[in-house]
Amino acid sequence: MQREDESIVLKNELTNAELLVMKCIWDNTQDMVLSEVVAIVNDRYNKDWKPQTVSTYLAHLVQKNFLKMERNGKIYTYHPLVEEADYRDKEMNAFVKFWGCGSPSEFLSAFFKKNQVEEQELDNLKKLIDGMAK
Repeated sequence: MQREDESIVLKNELTNAELLVMKCIWDNTQDMVLSEVVAIVNDRYNKDWKPQTVSTYLAHLVQKNFLKMERNGKIYTYHPLVEEADYRDKEMNAFVKFWGCGSPSEFLSAFFKKNQVEEQELDNLKKLIDGMAK
């Protein structure tokens, strides 16, 4: 659930690099330290970022109120203030609005024109739609 103060946060745009860092943090259930973020982002996204580079991105994310930084002795931990689902929803809505897909059927039609969909996935979509209609 989105808190009232997060509605302001979600107006901030993330750079591609900041989004990679946030995705690494969102995918972990515990607060993270710099060395963990560096290791994951470099491994997962085939980067060769130094700790200072990642530290800069983390500082930007703190300034943008996406992360909370806490000092634990000599170590800083980072905790997400914005949930991944909230950010994803905001981005999807902005994408649909920008590209003019005014209705869900227009959006799905454009998506399926270029993407092969397996029968199982179509069944899942049908169930989702049927559940929404109730």
